[in-house]
Amino acid sequence: MKHSKWLQLHQQGEKICSVLRQHGYRITKQHRTLSWKLCTEGQDEYALTWLPEPVSDWTLVPNNTSPERQELWTLIQRILAAIRTQDAVDYSRPWAIVRLLPDARRYVVARFVNRQDADDHKRYLSRFMPAAEFTVIFDPPTDEPSVST
Repeated sequence: MKHSKWLQLHQQGEKICSVLRQHGYRITKQHRTLSWKLCTEGQDEYALTWLPEPVSDWTLVPNNTSPERQELWTLIQRILAAIRTQDAVDYSRPWAIVRLLPDARRYVVARFVNRQDADDHKRYLSRFMPAAEFTVIFDPPTDEPSVST
């Protein structure tokens, strides 16, 4: 796994754990792994773990059918959905190159921190894809979503 992917998953796990702490869970990070131990008063201890290829998803171990685990897993799924929605748009890069498509559709090709980088990349794309139509737009965030459940 690339280090950048590992850092992204570690940050995602930390976001999940910060919300779970707000719900009263005690959390302990496992050393050098993408794994956290979760527990509350009177409940079993679970481990939130990233499973690598071929699964490539978060899991909660042990995988039993207890109501406590089902409730915790549902909460984790809601948190993950909110995180993935928030991560879908990069708010630190407001300048975007957009490819104009038929029927007034558009496709964001790339995002940039400043306009000059976007213009330079647009010139490059236009040189190698002359039939395509690109434009540079300023697409600031209108309302940054929050991770709350």
